[in-house]
Amino acid sequence: MSTSRRLEGKVAIVTGAGQGIGAAIAQAYAREGARVIITGRTQSKLDEVASKITADGGAVRALNALAGNQADAERTVGDAISAWGRVDVLVNNAHTFTDYLPLEDPKMAENVRIDLESAFIGSLQLMQLCFPHMREQGGGSIINMGSSYGIRCEPGFLAYAASKEAIRTLTKTGAKEWGKYKIRVNTILPSAMSPKALWYLEESKSYDMELSKVALGYFGTPDDIGPSAVFLASDESAYVTGQTLGVDGGATML
Repeated sequence: MSTSRRLEGKVAIVTGAGQGIGAAIAQAYAREGARVIITGRTQSKLDEVASKITADGGAVRALNALAGNQADAERTVGDAISAWGRVDVLVNNAHTFTDYLPLEDPKMAENVRIDLESAFIGSLQLMQLCFPHMREQGGGSIINMGSSYGIRCEPGFLAYAASKEAIRTLTKTGAKEWGKYKIRVNTILPSAMSPKALWYLEESKSYDMELSKVALGYFGTPDDIGPSAVFLASDESAYVTGQTLGVDGGATML
């Protein structure tokens, strides 16, 4: 467990932090000295993550918030500012997942709307709200969560893939427009055995097929994503922006 305190003094918002990758990133940030705002849809899950962070001596605030809801986004950033006076890091991890469907399914258009609203619009809202604070502070780091599925375009995943690829466009646009304010924006393409990932592999009976695509030969865990998220949040990545970082064991090579 790291004791380097690379994020000492920073305030981070991590969405979708009630479980899986979001929870692992929030805990990694707290161990590195950041004060963390965690958000999600299920308060009991957030409270469980918060209790672990507190038990390790970290500072955390847990807020029930829905990705893509403007009022919740405003409340999240407002809470960070009122409690700790700044926002240094934003991790847009929350995503409302929909069923995988063939392109011709009549429900596909609605699925696209749901995915885009939670993942893309939700990320955009929080970026816009954090922007003035990061600009005034002299910089910040925004980390958006994409997916290799946005690049691979697997059958049945139009809604998910489209929203994730839109997020990469959001990242690159933010990096170009806000670089002059020392605000860095990057995308992580994570692959980890989160509850949702496990459900999909079991439901689709695609475990072996997906594993065959991983160059390192094994599936990662949420804890494998945390160190890369720490790097992108820290001053060590001060000259890194607009990039897509695959943290997936080599399943995606850009």
